[in-house]
Amino acid sequence: MTTVQQQGLDTTIAMSSEDHEDNEPSSSRDLSCVQDSLPGIAHRVFRKTAQNNKLCLYLGNRDVVVSNNSSTKIHGIVLVEPDLLKDTKKKVFGQITLTFRYGREDEEVMGLKFCNEAIMCLAQIYPPHENAQREQNTPLQEMLIQRLGSNAHAFSMEITHLAPPSVQLVPAKEYNGAPIGTSYDIRVYIAERADEKLQRKNIVKMGIKVVQMASAPPPPTPTPRSDQPKGWRQRGPQATSEKPFLLSDGKVTLEANLDKAIYTHGDPIHVNISVKNTSKKAVRRIKVFIVQHVDVCMFSNGKFKNTVASDECADVPIPGNGGSLEKEYLLHPIKARTKNWIALEDSLGSAINKSEGTLSSTVVCVSPEDRNVFAIYVTYYVKVKLLIGAMGGQMSLKLPFTLMHTPSNTYPAECKDASCASLGPCLMVDSKEAAMTSEEQCTNNLAL
Repeated sequence: MTTVQQQGLDTTIAMSSEDHEDNEPSSSRDLSCVQDSLPGIAHRVFRKTAQNNKLCLYLGNRDVVVSNNSSTKIHGIVLVEPDLLKDTKKKVFGQITLTFRYGREDEEVMGLKFCNEAIMCLAQIYPPHENAQREQNTPLQEMLIQRLGSNAHAFSMEITHLAPPSVQLVPAKEYNGAPIGTSYDIRVYIAERADEKLQRKNIVKMGIKVVQMASAPPPPTPTPRSDQPKGWRQRGPQATSEKPFLLSDGKVTLEANLDKAIYTHGDPIHVNISVKNTSKKAVRRIKVFIVQHVDVCMFSNGKFKNTVASDECADVPIPGNGGSLEKEYLLHPIKARTKNWIALEDSLGSAINKSEGTLSSTVVCVSPEDRNVFAIYVTYYVKVKLLIGAMGGQMSLKLPFTLMHTPSNTYPAECKDASCASLGPCLMVDSKEAAMTSEEQCTNNLAL
């Protein structure tokens, strides 16, 4: 049995059976997230309804994964009230829109807008265009069409792999306006022409996210070193720096490396350092920290840095004339209070502050010719800094690394609910709706 309760623009679906009852409240304004199942598989379906309650959009996934010169498609269902299509000239269109906001919404005055939009994909959903290539529906689309009826129409949309990934910038000062940065949404509307001016009540819009994914780390470039320490691991980025002194003999040699080149979100970063001091000066301080570097392509001065993790060595000073130190640091890059704007993962249409969200994945530019004016490039590196006493100055080196999603860190995760064991494997699809994820129960006998 299915009960639908309408409360303004919020929709709550209560799903129950003879032995099970599960109420799932909407986690955002006029957006609800429901679970359904194929044989042995549990899926989450995102739904959003237009203000006129006559147009409804269903998506099985809100993440577009870009990897290896390809991108995944968005598969969905549009449920249309028959009276909206009584006029034979009316058609159902869908488009994926890129929105790049480069300024605070509360500073927009006198008609000034700090926002640009670009249509990345445009498709005629119903009736299908005569020249459109017919694609086979996914099992989830077939299941939804069977349950929603003949007024449900399937569609598939795809964007170019050159589309810049979703990145949200959070200002240093408190901000509660529209999200700043690069974001995407899918819009479905009914019109006679695709470029027709529309009313807001006749449009349904749902945020999606473009995510870069790394398949395998690049091979590390070896750096020649004279005397490698015992047990030195040469699997990730590595660097060597030497500092001689003008009026004294000897030098300070600093070597460092990482255990790998690509890290997934949540992984600790192992930094191995080796310091050899053959000079007469002592090393007074050692600091290891991770820096997030952000480059906003639209502005020549849109570059800023933030420290997202740091640690200091307590085994100092390192005396001269043969003093040495070998140590491994364990750093966890996390969001924190910073003096500059920080790049975080896209929150799918809602503004977040620095105490929420996760750090943005690495976004790199392959070549200067491919720089996208709507892109926000994010890079990370580990910096090791040594402070040398007796007017010796300081020395440092950098170890760049990549932080992003990998195939081992994909969104589907195996469900551990014992009640699903007898019914087959159950996949729970995580999303930015974290509040609902922690409260939901996994089951294979839910119905719309």
